[in-house]
Amino acid sequence: MAEATALFLRDGFERTSIDRIAAGAHVSKQAIYALFQDKVDLFAKVVRACLSQQTVDTLPQPEGSVRHVLETHAIRQFDAYADPDHFGLFRAQVVLARSFPALASELHEFRRRSGRSLVNYLQNLIDEGLIPPSFSNATDLSTRLGGTTAEGSRFLLGNTLLTPAQRTEQVRLTVSLFLGGLRQLPTGEATEAPLPYALEPPQLTGTTSMRLKPERFDMLCAAAAREFLDQGYETASLDRILAATGIGRSTVYRQFGDKLNLFRYVLHREIDAQWCELGTGPDTSAGPEERLRRLCRDALDLHLDARSVAMHHLLIQDCSIVPDLARRFYAMQVERLRQPFTRLLAEAGLPPPAPATLRACHTLATFGMRYIASPRAIDEEERRTESAIAARILWRGVDADGG
Repeated sequence: MAEATALFLRDGFERTSIDRIAAGAHVSKQAIYALFQDKVDLFAKVVRACLSQQTVDTLPQPEGSVRHVLETHAIRQFDAYADPDHFGLFRAQVVLARSFPALASELHEFRRRSGRSLVNYLQNLIDEGLIPPSFSNATDLSTRLGGTTAEGSRFLLGNTLLTPAQRTEQVRLTVSLFLGGLRQLPTGEATEAPLPYALEPPQLTGTTSMRLKPERFDMLCAAAAREFLDQGYETASLDRILAATGIGRSTVYRQFGDKLNLFRYVLHREIDAQWCELGTGPDTSAGPEERLRRLCRDALDLHLDARSVAMHHLLIQDCSIVPDLARRFYAMQVERLRQPFTRLLAEAGLPPPAPATLRACHTLATFGMRYIASPRAIDEEERRTESAIAARILWRGVDADGG
């Protein structure tokens, strides 16, 4: 169990084999199969054992101002999120969402229980009238605060986790944004470089593209993308790709060299295909909060596109194989907000957003990992409501007394 836990939480379900577990634990495969039906059964028992060892948040409620209490809670959540086992469980929840929905639901419910004290505190603020009725769901508000602090999918997609000092700065920014909106953020945020979206595409290894007509080459890339998005890197079959296209194996190998280069090429191409700059230009007929709502809604709709959800699952599962492309995918989503968000702030007399502010806008607009970790049908009313809440937080905050 110890060896299986270490491998599953570090490398994920697909990349962990019974052979590797047996070798690391110095037992035979037959010994494992005598105790567990198969790898799925072992994985489920590992996850449930981890949950039983995790403690639910039972710490006493901190005292002091609203700002101090929210910062204390957010630091606790961020530190728990960064714990290797907890981080591995959250990553597992995302990967399990499609293949093991019941197990993913157990993980989701555990995460909700682990933040119960913050939910109770926020509910008290709502009951006391310090947070207006439009934020009546304390659980969702708590999820937004925690998700924005952890920056949604950023660290699940290949970016290095923050140091404790950096976590403190991130928490302060997030709480300031929640309490007072963009207009209350302190000026002169720590400068940092934008995330690297514009990476050079991988180079093809041969000259086969000169022999394949462009439409045949596109067909090959499309079939490979479907296979990888559906199956993941480890279980994707080159044979199925070849059968779907009628292109020979030798042609593919001359073009790409191996399966990994094909994987990298079609992922790079898919990220470019999902690029779409949001916003069409100034709109003087609507106020800034309404325009923010529209921008948040556009970002949410793109986030919920089926291929976007599939890319999240694939790259979170296989992040260790292509960490640079996982980072590029995350950066692309943030970057497509930059110009319209900067333009909107300028027209409101506010300075351009720092990279951390832009990432916070993206996380709030997409509700962090909520719809990726537990995908379900999201109707028009929910999209409209969530976009309105995100815009209100960005523009005005939750109106709590942060004194």
